[in-house]
Amino acid sequence: MSTSETLFAAGVNPTETQTAIDTENWRLLAYFNVYRLLLALAAAAVALTGFRVAPFGTRDPSLFLVCGLLYVLVSLAGMISARKYLRDFESMASALAFVDIILLTLLMHASGGLASGLGLLLVVAVAGGGFMLPPRMSVLLAALATISVLIENSWGFLVHEALRAESYPQVGMFGVALFATSAISYFLSDRLRATEALAERRGVDIQNLGQINDLIVQRMQSGVVVVGPSGDVRTANHAAVTFLDLKEPGPDLQLSAAVPELAAEINTWLKRPEIYKRKLLRTPSGYALLPRFMPVGTAADSGVVVFLEDTAILRQQAQQMKLAALARLTASIAHEIRNPLGAIANATQLLGESLTEGGENGRLLRIIEDQSRRMNIIVENVLELGHRDHVHPARTDLKIWLGHFADHYCEAVGLPRAALKVVTESEIAVCVDPDQLDQVVTNLCQNAYRHSPPFSGKALVTISAGRMSGGSVYLDVVDSGTGIPPEIADNIFDPFFTTTPRGTGLGLYIAKELCEGNGARLEYEPAKPRGCRFLIAFPKNEDCGGLAL
Repeated sequence: MSTSETLFAAGVNPTETQTAIDTENWRLLAYFNVYRLLLALAAAAVALTGFRVAPFGTRDPSLFLVCGLLYVLVSLAGMISARKYLRDFESMASALAFVDIILLTLLMHASGGLASGLGLLLVVAVAGGGFMLPPRMSVLLAALATISVLIENSWGFLVHEALRAESYPQVGMFGVALFATSAISYFLSDRLRATEALAERRGVDIQNLGQINDLIVQRMQSGVVVVGPSGDVRTANHAAVTFLDLKEPGPDLQLSAAVPELAAEINTWLKRPEIYKRKLLRTPSGYALLPRFMPVGTAADSGVVVFLEDTAILRQQAQQMKLAALARLTASIAHEIRNPLGAIANATQLLGESLTEGGENGRLLRIIEDQSRRMNIIVENVLELGHRDHVHPARTDLKIWLGHFADHYCEAVGLPRAALKVVTESEIAVCVDPDQLDQVVTNLCQNAYRHSPPFSGKALVTISAGRMSGGSVYLDVVDSGTGIPPEIADNIFDPFFTTTPRGTGLGLYIAKELCEGNGARLEYEPAKPRGCRFLIAFPKNEDCGGLAL
């Protein structure tokens, strides 16, 4: 995997990372240009003063002066070019490194050769190139410096002077040192760049983790408030702001002024946390909260994290757990009741065949039959509570489905087709279990007709389907009956809640459970000018890919 792919997999933008690396390279080159300029100024100053400072310029003062001044000009040009980014970095650094080697070799020659000690400056130049340039250029710089020293040492022989053969071992060792310096510099710079890239990745990981944590905290149903040692509200999630009606968190927002009751509870907890008992906190906005406190750190004055749990949500969760357990229990009991209930029904039928019509015994048998049928309906409704998890979704065109449903329903209950009005848009499809949808709409229509006036030629129930403003699909069942009294509207979906003596109170509860099992929601609102409206809102999953089963 390349460096760019590695950075991308770690969540780092390779372009941004390369820009940061380039900026650091130019900064390093600028620092090296300062060193180069100081060195050149020192050489030029020694040559211009006229004082003989051995070994600088002892062999050829004129050459030393020219090289020193030229070195100053090159250093200034390099600094200006580096500031304005006139060329790409590698070309600029390579050109300056080559000039360093040539001019430093000439300065060394003007001062008496390798024995003058100026060869160490070549080591610094090669080391700088190893830090800033790729390995091939680092090796090339080391080779060029070695060749330059070798030519400088052999210059006397080339101009017909005496050969200094005794200095060649020293030149060879110096060349080995140059190559070793180049390799070490490159490996060190590569290690530093790898460490910098790792630090960059870890920094991005920490930023991502912080953003994820902040997102999780903001989306929590429980309120979270961080209170500083001085009582200031440092941060609060959306739920806490809603619960406590807080303003913008910050050093100017004191908890004692915003929510004095909560501040008093924190002070009580700080005094004796081991014996503190949680107390219910009621806010002016109408929430009943149960606070829980935790220290931010180990120090006593590091602040407090406050968790606020809405007791209404806790009660709702507890109610759901109770209802789920109740559904399993009642389904188990209903299953056991069916067998003796069936035996009672069969015995009643056989007994009725042996009795004559009329009389007291016949009336009692009819009562037993009626109550047996009613018990069987209750048992079947209870058993339906376990069917919400057995969903077989299919893409269903509501316009076609509602047309078939209206025909079959009116035929089954013996109503004229005109009593049920269907209004739909074209091409409205939902992902739903057709059988369970049939059960839900049938239940809603039965309730609607039960509370509607007799049919007089005008439709008593209207079923409409369409799309909401957000694009999701809805299905309405609206009647023109007596409606539901406002004082019991909040209880109509509760299990076993009924207003009729012969009702079971499970119809709407089962309908709501089946809708939720299909990812939809069933809601009630009064119809205008009278009657009831039950709305089924479907999720956006026409391809049946988004329904969680």
